[in-house]
Amino acid sequence: MISTYLAIQNAILARNMATTRLMQNSNQMLANISFGNSQPLMPSFAGSDVLELQNKAAETQITVYDKLIDSLNKALKKNIDRSTPKFGGVDYKA
Repeated sequence: MISTYLAIQNAILARNMATTRLMQNSNQMLANISFGNSQPLMPSFAGSDVLELQNKAAETQITVYDKLIDSLNKALKKNIDRSTPKFGGVDYKA
């Protein structure tokens, strides 16, 4: 059961790191936008394609980690329900 808790903590940490990368890439993408003097309505997106792909990868990682955390929580709840005597309701998050 300890390994499940550690797996949940690792998944939460990885999800938070992916969220941080997503925010940093978005800030960097906004900082890289420059409007030229000759064409003010056409911005030049130098590295925006790379940053956009990195953001999509980070969004996918966040989704996967969210599903992993949900499944680990369900497994932990079933494990506790299976190993706990039925004296009433036991809240596994308490």
